[in-house]
Amino acid sequence: MFKYKKLFNETSFRYIVKSQEKMLITELQNLNKELNADILFLGVRDGSKASTIIALNEQDIIDNFTYNLSGSPCEKVLNEGVCCFPEGTAKLFPNDKALLDLKVEGYIGSSIKNENDESIGILVALYFESDTFLAKKINLFETFSKFLCSHIQKCHLEYQTNSHLSLFNEVEVISKTGAWEYHIETMSYFFSSQIYEIYGIQVNSELSVKSAISYFAEHEHSKIEQIFKNVLNYGTSFEEVFEFVDSKSVKKWVKITGKPSVNNNGQIDSIYGAFEDITTEKEMLIKESERSERLENILNNINEAVITICSKGVIKHVNKSVLSMFKYSANELLGQNIAMLMPEPHASNHQHYLESYQTTGVAKIINIGRQLSAKRKDGDIFQMELAITQTTSLGEVQYIGVIRDISERIKSQDTIYNIAFTDNLTQLKNNKWFEKECKDLLNQASIEKKHIHVIMLNIDKMSQLNLQFGFEFGDLVLKEVAANLKLAIGNDCSIYRYNGAAFLILLKKSFIKNESTKMRINLLHTTLLDPKHYKLKVNGKSVVVSASLGAANINVTNQSYEAIIQILEHTVSKAKKLAPMGLCHILEDDIEEFDRFVQLHKILKNITESDELSLVFQPQFTNKGELNSFEALIRWQSEIYGQVSPAEFIPLAEETDAIIKIGDWVLLNVCKAIQELLHLGLRKSISVNISAKQIVEYNFSEKLIDLITLMKIPAEMLVLELTETALIVDISLVKQAMDVLSKHGFRFSIDDFGTGYSSLAYLKELPISELKIDKYFIDDIDSDDTDKQYVIVDAIIYMANALGVRSIAEGVETQKQLKYLERKNCNIYQGYYFSKPLNMSSWREMIRVESKR
Repeated sequence: MFKYKKLFNETSFRYIVKSQEKMLITELQNLNKELNADILFLGVRDGSKASTIIALNEQDIIDNFTYNLSGSPCEKVLNEGVCCFPEGTAKLFPNDKALLDLKVEGYIGSSIKNENDESIGILVALYFESDTFLAKKINLFETFSKFLCSHIQKCHLEYQTNSHLSLFNEVEVISKTGAWEYHIETMSYFFSSQIYEIYGIQVNSELSVKSAISYFAEHEHSKIEQIFKNVLNYGTSFEEVFEFVDSKSVKKWVKITGKPSVNNNGQIDSIYGAFEDITTEKEMLIKESERSERLENILNNINEAVITICSKGVIKHVNKSVLSMFKYSANELLGQNIAMLMPEPHASNHQHYLESYQTTGVAKIINIGRQLSAKRKDGDIFQMELAITQTTSLGEVQYIGVIRDISERIKSQDTIYNIAFTDNLTQLKNNKWFEKECKDLLNQASIEKKHIHVIMLNIDKMSQLNLQFGFEFGDLVLKEVAANLKLAIGNDCSIYRYNGAAFLILLKKSFIKNESTKMRINLLHTTLLDPKHYKLKVNGKSVVVSASLGAANINVTNQSYEAIIQILEHTVSKAKKLAPMGLCHILEDDIEEFDRFVQLHKILKNITESDELSLVFQPQFTNKGELNSFEALIRWQSEIYGQVSPAEFIPLAEETDAIIKIGDWVLLNVCKAIQELLHLGLRKSISVNISAKQIVEYNFSEKLIDLITLMKIPAEMLVLELTETALIVDISLVKQAMDVLSKHGFRFSIDDFGTGYSSLAYLKELPISELKIDKYFIDDIDSDDTDKQYVIVDAIIYMANALGVRSIAEGVETQKQLKYLERKNCNIYQGYYFSKPLNMSSWREMIRVESKR
């Protein structure tokens, strides 16, 4: 706000003196002709000091100076107005160093005051010699001081007036507002320059009251006349908006305000006011009104109900569909709380939900489409789809809800839902329905700040059972297990068919963690893994299966549905390592391990593009101790996690296509190693593990043949190792690939033989050249006693001989193991007894030495 300053102060005094300096110097010189002072100066108070603005040495201008007021005659002048000391002034004021230095004898001083009688400046005459007639000069000195006071005050007022007039004109232009005044007695009038601007005519052009009114619409003329009559007759003020066309035929809108001015006799002698161009604002209002009208028409012609509420939940706007849907009138809804359209408990909790969102910013419903219950005026509860968005109107936060009544759709879609969300085999709800119910429970638990419990149960070795008895038999097993589990879990849980041999179980209600809940969950796990549910009678045949169970307590504020599925799959894979009837229950504290699992998954996608993978080579020896061949093993030195075991990352890679990339990387680098062997004149083969996904890849054979052709290496030097699990993924596809590659000279080895489902029926049909005895069985050999037998080891060696292929023992670590295997005529050995896996440099040293034998 700007305030009119009538009185001058130290700052304005200094400014005015400097601006009037030339004139004031002349006046001071004339004054000194009468005073005959050695030094005459005009100064200004500057805190505890005074500073000269104009200083004369007789008639000459000298440099300005600053001096302390304390203990000086000037301090007395500023406090008392006028002081005169004809002689001995320096002695009278011994603390005034300036007087002492100048050896001042005579002194006259007068203060310069503003109209508030405040001393602002000072006029001083100094004499180096005593002057007994000095007292006679006081009147002249005081008269000149008063002249200075009046002159400076006048200059100050002129400056302020000009400044404010300039400011007033600038404000008029900025605000597009002009001022007007009409004097009744003289019938004279005044229009400011901005009014001429609004009319579109030159300033001070002829503009009478009559001609001014003519710019308004004709039907407004009588209204304007009546307004002025009311002012004159009743002394009323007014504010009116008129349509207006300026001199250039531009349509405008103006707001005219007026107020009567009353003289000392209480009579109205003039009317004054403002004339404001509000065209821009008016056009915006018209456009906004038209937009609002169009929007209202649109909202009233759509099927969805649209409700707008404020941040406190009060209904601000409804369209016609709302009235039709909820059976209320607009008057019954507007101004009421939105909770009136909700059944319990939502109605009671709604304000808490709203306040929670406004405090935390965590949305439970906003920007999330949801199905909810709603209540009509007659109390009827129906299902609706609700989508809410947040917006701001005129600085106020508002929420717009779009509602669709889905009652009829739900009824008509019940059959479709049963088809879409029911598993045909088990008649359980499927994984899609689980996703829906799990997300609903997640949302509810999030609002209530509770936990949920989810379980994934997987039937062990179903692929082997399908291979042994057929898929139809396997389906009947799943159906029987599903029925048993559904009966076992009771009403507190829901069970769903997930995929293949997996089921999902969801605790229907969210919970707060406590000992009671913990006991209930543990009991549920025990029930689900009770062996009696897996002892089956299928088509008259007794079958016993087992299951692995992964479970998790989920803190819903930290996990999404997708993360929950990943957690469950992770826990099941861990439970399977504890089979049969393995259980892995992951708690909140174990999520860090799961995060590692997820991170490894992510890194594995592009692992071959890094330099973190490497190969090591474990030598394989004959029973004569001669180097026969090598097995290539992969290692991962992670920048984040350090050394990651193949036992950890290979199963993760097999869950995605990462295993294909890793397999291709291994094959390429093994081929490079074979090139090094050939360069040294060695024809030692290198075996490499091939995953189930790799062997059934549609172009695996073609890629591998192209690779050895490009690298110019013989196929027989690359031995492809397959596990029994890889063989039974799709035996026909595996056999087809093996036959193609075998014809090109590739050899095949069955790795970890004896740990899976072994069958001569399919082994004898495959072009294999060796069987590898798993370390698991070799570890059992703790004696080379000729009377002791290790049946499984003996059987595998016998089977290899029967098939006409070599037997290779893995993990040979003791002499006792070696002696026993030699006695049983095992062909090839590998293990720490002979050599640990060698890194690339150690391997190169070994083959260099070998090449010189």
